Amino acid sequence: MEIDYLTRDGKGKEFVKKVKIKEFPTVEHAFVCQSCGRRCDHGVPIKACTSSKFTDWQYVGDYMCTDCTRLMSLYFYSYSVEGGEIHLFNLREIYENIMRSHTVPFKFIVSKTGKKHLFYRAPENMTDDQFAIQFETETVYTNRERMRRLFDFCECMQTLGVSKLAMSECKLPMNIMKESFGLQAYLFLRNELTHSREIQIPLHCGQKRDITEEDAKCCIISVLTM
Repeated sequence: MEIDYLTRDGKGKEFVKKVKIKEFPTVEHAFVCQSCGRRCDHGVPIKACTSSKFTDWQYVGDYMCTDCTRLMSLYFYSYSVEGGEIHLFNLREIYENIMRSHTVPFKFIVSKTGKKHLFYRAPENMTDDQFAIQFETETVYTNRERMRRLFDFCECMQTLGVSKLAMSECKLPMNIMKESFGLQAYLFLRNELTHSREIQIPLHCGQKRDITEEDAKCCIISVLTM
């Protein structure tokens, strides 16, 4: 089994990579898959699809269903699983994949390090209005309105030259603070960093918007007046 993944080469040119999904031999055994809750009469012994370095035993049982074992190949990627279908997306595609409609039930996984299996930590979303995003080992609950507002703020700040690192440290440069919205923007950012984990998602994968600085300022003002 292979899944398409849009990526870039060393020169920045986009191309589609074929990601191979490993299939594991199954055995007959009645069990409930701890990762997805599905009742099965056959599956894969967990030790057959994990290495000696695996330590997340508390998240899995002795057996795993075939659908979940396919996700063992995807620790490097961000993806969603919707109605059994896997959608891979790169860093630049995360926002549009959050904002589109999803087929329920679904899981949404955003990998930061590309080193951890995350699907068995991710809650199964039964509604597409309020949903959970598994952000590395942290489960973040959100909705599209919140995500749109936070991405608008972070991406337009990037257009104005503010780095994601600076925002994550609640540091806005003097040229931003001198704007009519500067203090309000600082207070908004400080409040989000203090009281919400949702802003960590656009601070990880938000992209500088290809718009004018004036348009970026107007968008930020709109965010702050919501």
